[in-house]
Amino acid sequence: MASYCAGCGASLPGGANFCSTCGKAVIEPGPVGYSQTRAPFSPLVRPITGRKVAGVCLGLANQFGWDVTLIRVITAILGIFTFPILVLVYLLMWVIVPEEPRTAPPVTTLNTTT
Repeated sequence: MASYCAGCGASLPGGANFCSTCGKAVIEPGPVGYSQTRAPFSPLVRPITGRKVAGVCLGLANQFGWDVTLIRVITAILGIFTFPILVLVYLLMWVIVPEEPRTAPPVTTLNTTT
């Protein structure tokens, strides 16, 4: 099967690691849904938008790639059955996990009055 460079479309010889035309690295296709590269590490943060109470459940869902609704349901069920323990853990995470940094509006020095 012929392979082609994803960058420039040039035909590649079998077993090539780099494109001889543009120099881009050749990546072998894997199974569907498989990624060879892992997302870079990102710290656990409580997002500002989309949260219901403090953003702890949404932060955990974003960190591990889970469904936020599932995390909220599990938290509610465990909060009922292990009443003081999970509530204290949730409050502790509310205090310890930092909030997502707020983006400052862009600063411009253009004179808009003419």
